[in-house]
Amino acid sequence: MKRECYSRAMRWLALLACLFAGLLAAAAPARAEPLRLDGVERVQDAGGHLERLIDLDGRLDVGDAASSDDWTPLPGSLSAGFTPATIWLRLPVQVDKVMHGGWMLRLTNALLDDARVYVGHGGGWTMGRSGEDLARRKWPVDYRSPVIQFNPSQPGAYVILVRLQSKNAMATRLEVWQRLAFDNQSRREGLLFGLYFGFYLLLICAHAAFWLVTRAPMSGLFLAYIGNCVFNEVLSLGLVQQLTGLPVAWSDRLLGVGIAVSLPVALRVACRQLNLEALYPRAVRWLDWLFWGIAAICSALIVTGHYGAGMQPIQGLALLVIVGFSTLAAYLLKRGWRPARFFALAFGVFYLGVLIAFLRNLGVFPVNAFTEYVSTLGTMLHMLLLSLFIVGRYERRRRVRELQQANLAADLARQHSHWLEREVALRTAEMQGEIERRVALEGELRTSLEKERQMFTEQREFVAMVSHEFRTPLAIITTSAQQLGRNLAAPLEKSLARCANIRNAATRLLALVDEYLTDDRMREPRAELRTTRCDLPALLQDLASEYPPGRVQTRYETGIQTLDCDAGMLRIALRNLLANADRHCDEGGTVSVSVREDGAMLRIAVANPGSGIPPAEQERLFQKYYRGHNAMRHPGAGLGLYLVSSIAERLGGSVMLESAGGDKPVCFCLKLPQSGAV
Repeated sequence: MKRECYSRAMRWLALLACLFAGLLAAAAPARAEPLRLDGVERVQDAGGHLERLIDLDGRLDVGDAASSDDWTPLPGSLSAGFTPATIWLRLPVQVDKVMHGGWMLRLTNALLDDARVYVGHGGGWTMGRSGEDLARRKWPVDYRSPVIQFNPSQPGAYVILVRLQSKNAMATRLEVWQRLAFDNQSRREGLLFGLYFGFYLLLICAHAAFWLVTRAPMSGLFLAYIGNCVFNEVLSLGLVQQLTGLPVAWSDRLLGVGIAVSLPVALRVACRQLNLEALYPRAVRWLDWLFWGIAAICSALIVTGHYGAGMQPIQGLALLVIVGFSTLAAYLLKRGWRPARFFALAFGVFYLGVLIAFLRNLGVFPVNAFTEYVSTLGTMLHMLLLSLFIVGRYERRRRVRELQQANLAADLARQHSHWLEREVALRTAEMQGEIERRVALEGELRTSLEKERQMFTEQREFVAMVSHEFRTPLAIITTSAQQLGRNLAAPLEKSLARCANIRNAATRLLALVDEYLTDDRMREPRAELRTTRCDLPALLQDLASEYPPGRVQTRYETGIQTLDCDAGMLRIALRNLLANADRHCDEGGTVSVSVREDGAMLRIAVANPGSGIPPAEQERLFQKYYRGHNAMRHPGAGLGLYLVSSIAERLGGSVMLESAGGDKPVCFCLKLPQSGAV
């Protein structure tokens, strides 16, 4: 009964929208002018040539729709908001010249549930179907949004009828492309999307590393914020659906829940940036709980199939939030509240783009290239400014802390020195023991200060190393992307090579982040070992499969098959030993791995032919961030052997350099206890 009442209400709303559109179009001509296809224009927008018919029950077939008298001219593109009705579009076309490959009819909205195109000529109709209700493998054209081919056999007058249904906002443009121009545009669009989401990927990776190092609360919240925005963006553009074939039952629900969750997350980011907790702490807590409750209710509606009922409150509430925060920021800016200055800049462009997009979905603004992409550009600028603000604020606070600590240490040292001088002058003979105790205390204080300086030095070295190691892959990605963009017609081999460069650089970035994550876990004093039964031969075989056949040879000279240890840490240690050996092994050489028993220990030796290690460097091989002379020719962060040494110690074993090269291969030996070995 509730669903029937809701359906009736939506039908009446659609009928009122139809009457309102009819009043707006009363002054327009009775029939739209035909779109002329003369083969000169590569792409033409059908806006201004369309007529609309609203089918409230969705029962009209193509014959009924074509003969209906209820068609009304559509001044621009379709923008009907959320409606359960079926929308028909009529496009009269005059074909002056038959093109090889024909034309492509492209609907720009990737979230249309059902899109059917009927082409009428000479009394008959031919149909093409697309949309999310249809499995992606059955789409006539593999593209992120519905595309139907229009291939007229001869010049003349044609009528194109488009039947549309959608749970999402019924807003779309209809474009007519020449086939070759459409293919070229698809390639350019793929490149632009690669650069666009590559920018977000780099931003996410950089802030993930920054958050792991600093544990800044705003940085972690920003990661959730940008991750949610990117998730919603790829689903809205239809990229995930195109690449994975995700069915509409999942994609609509995931997108709806993602948009619902983005509301309380965005609210918390805005409150943190404006520092509203300092002004209105109770109001901020109540708003946070209220918005999470609304997001949960709307998510439940979306998941249970009431998509429009769940999405429209979220979008309406988002508009109220934009207006409310914009007004509050203006008020605080007038009062001289410093956080409101940056908020007006970073959130102003973002709110403007989101406001235009929401009003477009609700049918207030027309659908065109500007209203479709302004929110994307605004979001990119917003994320970049917010990222710079978070890093800059942390850096400023760090400098203030360092200055305070330095001043405090200087004051303590100065006060202690004065006090010590007075005590020495008064009780030199009587208080020799006290003097010695205080001298020892001063030594401990200086040792603590030295350790603190060393910690700051390591932190600066870490930041410098991360900047250097990230810059090289980023430069490769940027250069390769520029080369691809400048020469789209380059030979396939060059394009594949450049794509491989981008992929290898991205893999290198992920490997660096993995090393930093492992190092962070090793530094946690209370981290417990995740002891499991590890199949050592299977683990070595799995790691060897990551290299070309024959590159790694394993000799298993013991009957022990399993160990009770932290399998994840052991995998990281062995992977770093193999990667180090492979990096320094000559071209065509072989990395050998031998496993045998050595008393109560299990000995795993990894050897490779290569240049000898100078004696001066051998003692520093397992130091953090240290890279020897031979390692300078290869990329790296100086964490590999340090992680191996730390993991071996945590597992109750040890690692050592058994052979430094020269006449013999370079060999590292990892020894582990045989406790629990089988």
